[in-house]
Amino acid sequence: MERKKSAFTPENYTRAIVSLSRRFSGTSVFPGNNYIDIREWMLQDRSLLSSAKLEEDAILFASKSEKPHDLVVIYNSGERKWDVQQFSQEQHEAFSATTSVPAGDSGQIVFIRGFISPSWVSVIGSKYNIDPEFFRRHMDYLSASVERHSYSFPSLASSSNNIFRLCVSTILHRDDFGGQDLQSQRSGQSIELASYKIQQLGSTRVSCGDSVVREHSTVCSSFSVIEQWISLCITKTNGSWAVIAWMDQGRPLEQSPPGPWTSHIESMATPLPILQHHPRMAFRTTNNRLDPDANASAEVQQSTAILPLQYDSLIALVDLARRAPQDPLSMCIPLFAHAAFSEVQFLNLMNTIIQIQINTIVEGVPTDALGTLQYFSNILNRHAQQLKDSTRALCKLAERSSQGLNGAKAESPMPKSAVPPGLGMGTRRQPSETETVRNVGPNSSDGAFTTKGLLEDYGELHVRCINLSKMCTQGITLAMNKATIEESRKAIEQSERLKKLTLLATLFIPLTFSSSLLGMNIDLLGQNAVRFWWFFVLCVPVTLFAYILYLWDFQVLRRCWLRFWKRCRGVRRDMTVGRSDKDPSHIHSIRALPSPHTPPRSGATGGHE
Repeated sequence: MERKKSAFTPENYTRAIVSLSRRFSGTSVFPGNNYIDIREWMLQDRSLLSSAKLEEDAILFASKSEKPHDLVVIYNSGERKWDVQQFSQEQHEAFSATTSVPAGDSGQIVFIRGFISPSWVSVIGSKYNIDPEFFRRHMDYLSASVERHSYSFPSLASSSNNIFRLCVSTILHRDDFGGQDLQSQRSGQSIELASYKIQQLGSTRVSCGDSVVREHSTVCSSFSVIEQWISLCITKTNGSWAVIAWMDQGRPLEQSPPGPWTSHIESMATPLPILQHHPRMAFRTTNNRLDPDANASAEVQQSTAILPLQYDSLIALVDLARRAPQDPLSMCIPLFAHAAFSEVQFLNLMNTIIQIQINTIVEGVPTDALGTLQYFSNILNRHAQQLKDSTRALCKLAERSSQGLNGAKAESPMPKSAVPPGLGMGTRRQPSETETVRNVGPNSSDGAFTTKGLLEDYGELHVRCINLSKMCTQGITLAMNKATIEESRKAIEQSERLKKLTLLATLFIPLTFSSSLLGMNIDLLGQNAVRFWWFFVLCVPVTLFAYILYLWDFQVLRRCWLRFWKRCRGVRRDMTVGRSDKDPSHIHSIRALPSPHTPPRSGATGGHE
C-alpha cells in the first residue's frame, strides 16, 4: 500500500517549517525560534511556496562544475539483488515523482552526497515524513551565533531517538608547510574556519553536491585532519523502514568552497585512505555499480565519498546481505564501522605525535609543547564526546532491532536501561544497553561488522581517547615542571651574577669613598701638603673592613655577640659574688636574717596578744 502523494507535498513541508519558526513564547508553548535560520535559508528558493518558476531560482545553488555528480543514491532491497537509483542536482522533481517509499518487508537507504538545496530538503522531507530537526541539526552552521538558536544545541538525547550522527576523520599528509609557526597557523585557521561557515555555508556560494567540512586541525607540520559528518535518520514507512544518510562528503574538496585546508591542498597534500579490515576481504572483490570515474579526477580522493557508490557490494562482503533488508541496524553497520576505522587511524596519529612531543619535553629541547598539548587535549575531548554519542546511537539501534526480532512493535515508555539498578528493594536488576546489544542472538558473533564487535570497538576507542587526553595533561604537567626547573636554574645563575657584581661593588665602593673624601674642598688631613700614599693609607683599611663585612655571616656575628654578652654578664656576676665574700659586714648582715624554718618566739606572740 503506497502512501498518497497529496498527503504531504514539498510546499506543505516548507510551510510547516515556516509556521513553526513563527511560533513565539508569547503565543505558543512550543516556540520555534531555533528554526528561524533554516526558514530564511529555505525561503531563498522562492519557488518552494509558489508554482511559478523563475529563471534565477533555476540556477540557485546550482554547481558550475561540468563533471557529473550523483547527488542522491538510493538502494532498494529486493528478493535477490539491490535496486540502485541515482539522481543529479537538477532531478529533484524526478526523484519526487519516481521514487517510492519501501513497503512490506523491504528496506531502503538514501545517500545524500554533499550539500543540497532547499528544494531537495522539501522533497526528501515530505516524501519520507522526516522531522525538520534532522535537517536543522545537520545544518547547524546556519546559526553562527549561539543566541540565534537560544542555546538549544545540544538537545536532550531522548528527544529524537531516530536521529544520529557519525564523525569521519580524513588525514591529510603533506610536506613541511613551513613559513609560519604552528601556533599562529592554528590561530589563523580557527578564524578562517569560522569565516568559512558564515560566508560560504551560510550563503548561496555553496552549491549542490559540494563537500562540507566541520572541523580542521593542524596536528603538526606534516599532518592535518578534516572532520566531516554523516547524519542518519531512521523513518518508518508503511510497515517498513528507510534510512536517510546525509553525508558531508560530496564533490572533491578542491572543487568545493575554499577553507583553511585549501592551502594544504595547494601544497600537494595527499589524503590517507580509510583502511578497513575484514577476515575474508582478501578473497572477495567489489564492483562499483555506478560511475567508476566519479572520483577518479579528484586531487584529494576521500574514501568516504566512494562509499555510497559501492554500498551493496560492501553489504555482501561483510555478510549482511541477508539481514540488511529487514533490519536498519544491519544496514547502518558498515557506516558505523567506516567511522570507527577512521577514528582509529586518527588516534594512532595522535598517539605518535603526542609521544614525540613528550620525548621532546623530556630531552629538554626548546619547543611550544605546552600550547600543542593543550590544543591536542581539546581535540581529543571533542572526539571522546563524539564517540560517546556514536556508542549511544548504536545501542539505540540495537535495542530497536532486538525489539523488532522479538516481535515487539511498540517501544516501552521507559527503557530497561533507564531504570537505576538500586531503585526500590523489590526491583530486579535491569540489563544495560550494552547487555541488551550483546544479547542479540542472530548478530552476536565477533567481528568488526557485528553489533557486539562494534560496541566493543567504540568502547575501546572512547577509553583510548580519554587516555590520550590524560597523556596530554601529563605532558602539560611535565612541561610546566620543566619550565619551573628551568626558571629556577636561570634564577640561580642570575643570583651568581649578582653575587659577582656585589663583590665588585664591595671592592670599588671603598675606593670611591676614599677618592671622594680626599677630593673634598676642605682642609682635611693637611690636604694642601698631603702625599699620594695617603690615599692607600685611607683606602686599604676601608676596603678591608668592607670586604670583611661582606664575607661575614651576620647570623654568626649575632651569635658571637650574644655569646660575648652572656660571658660578660657571667664575669660581672662572679666579680659581685667574690666581693661579697670579702666584706665582713655583708656576712654579719646575712647571719642576722631569720631563717625561714625558725619559729617565732612565744614572748613576742603573747605580748602582741
